[in-house]
Amino acid sequence: MKTKLSILGGAAVSAALLYFAFRNMDYARLPEIYSSVEPWYIPPYLAVLALELMVRGLRWKLLLDPAKPVRLWDAVRLEAAGLALNNVLPLRLGEIVRGTFGAGLFGAPLMTVFATIMVERALDAMIILALAALAVGSGSVAGAFLHSMGYFWAFIGVIISGLVFLVFLDEIISHHLFSGFFRKFPRLTRLLEHLALGVRAFHSLRTGPAIIGLAALQWLLDALNFYIAARAFGLDGLLDPFRCVILLVGVAVAASIPGVPGGFGNFEFAVAKVSGVWGLSRETAFAYATWIHMLSFFAVTVAGLFFVYQMGESVGKVWERFAKRKEGGAEPE
Repeated sequence: MKTKLSILGGAAVSAALLYFAFRNMDYARLPEIYSSVEPWYIPPYLAVLALELMVRGLRWKLLLDPAKPVRLWDAVRLEAAGLALNNVLPLRLGEIVRGTFGAGLFGAPLMTVFATIMVERALDAMIILALAALAVGSGSVAGAFLHSMGYFWAFIGVIISGLVFLVFLDEIISHHLFSGFFRKFPRLTRLLEHLALGVRAFHSLRTGPAIIGLAALQWLLDALNFYIAARAFGLDGLLDPFRCVILLVGVAVAASIPGVPGGFGNFEFAVAKVSGVWGLSRETAFAYATWIHMLSFFAVTVAGLFFVYQMGESVGKVWERFAKRKEGGAEPE
């Protein structure tokens, strides 16, 4: 019942966001807007999307290597599989499946693999908040948000503090001031040691900055695709590269709100509200948002599900396994 209520609640939120973003819209204008889109921008858009997926895979590989060296291709295909399952299954099960499949495929401790995924999400939050703070500071966003910059930097500080704690967790456990305490709790100590493996890559002065740089590059590639889409619609005069970064920040924030798989409603609402500040009409914003969303959704979902089935799994098997564990009162492993 709890799972069903979560799914229904997400669907209601997405439907409400979609309604409020595009009510009173002239849908008769949409065919004309779509017909004016330049199709030659689709190949570079898909190429950037593929590059962004490779960057994701490389970042994950660098995080995993200290615990268990993995092939780049395996990391890439599991990243794609996780994103695809997030697009078709509720409750962001793709992340759980990626961690579970990764532990089996790589032969790494499950907690270590999930620790690397947790670090990915923390880095994503840091990059998005930094981009948001830069956008606010530039004056390109309403000045009222300037009062929120302190919260942005404070939240980034909390995330950095948490990562620093995890990076030095090995040293904390073995330090003479704390070792006696941890020896009393061997199971907790083993759990923390597996967790520490997930951030051991940051012990390297070369690998740590590389991981952070790849996280930033991933989001900048996403912003580049917003700009490519703007050129396809002839909107590059209004949606310049910097404003595309701001659009991306808005979409990322909206994606954090529970909704339906694939983020339908959340994505369109963010694009409509942010671009509306710059004078983009509801109809053009709808066409622009749905063009980006559907192109990315189908490309990532098709590629990811190909890898899921290649590994001998299926969407039905994944959901059935999750449902059985819920019925048994256990969380997915």
